[in-house]
Amino acid sequence: MKKSIMVIGLIFIVSCWAVFAAGPQAGPKLVPLDLSKASDSFPVVMQAPEGATAADDFGNVLIKKGANFQVEVSSSAKDIESLKKEIKANTLNKLKAFLVETADALLYESTVMGKSEFHFVANVKAGGTTFGAEDTKGPVYNRADAELMLKCFQTLTAKK
Repeated sequence: MKKSIMVIGLIFIVSCWAVFAAGPQAGPKLVPLDLSKASDSFPVVMQAPEGATAADDFGNVLIKKGANFQVEVSSSAKDIESLKKEIKANTLNKLKAFLVETADALLYESTVMGKSEFHFVANVKAGGTTFGAEDTKGPVYNRADAELMLKCFQTLTAKK
C-alpha cells in the first residue's frame, strides 16, 4: 500500500514538473489576413490564426479556422446597446456574465442547458468605416476561443 502511494506521488511530481518545464502555452501564430480578397467592400486587414480563410458570406466576410475560430465581419456597425439588451433578455441562452462590457465590445459567458459557452460582438473603426463583428452562432466556444476572436477583430486596420 505504501509503495503504491509513493508511486502515485512520484507520478504526480513528475507530471507537475513536465507542465512547469513546458512553460506557458502560447496561442496560435497570428498573421495578417486581407479581407479585401473576399470582398471589395472590405478594404481592411486583421490578424488571424495562421491558415485562417476569409470568404464572402452573403455580403459579410466569414473568417474561419476550424470549428473554434469563426468570425463574421460586416461592413456596418453593430448596435451594441440593443444587442446587450437582447443578450440579457434571452431565456434560452442565459447570460451568466459580461467579461468585457464597453461601448465597442461585449464578451460574455452564457449557459445553454447547463453548459457554458462564450460569445463576442464588437465594432472597430478602420479607414473611416466602422465594421462590426461577432462569432458565428451555433458552435460552442470556450473562453479562450472567444477572447482570441475578439482580440483578432480588434486588430482590424485599413489596408495600405
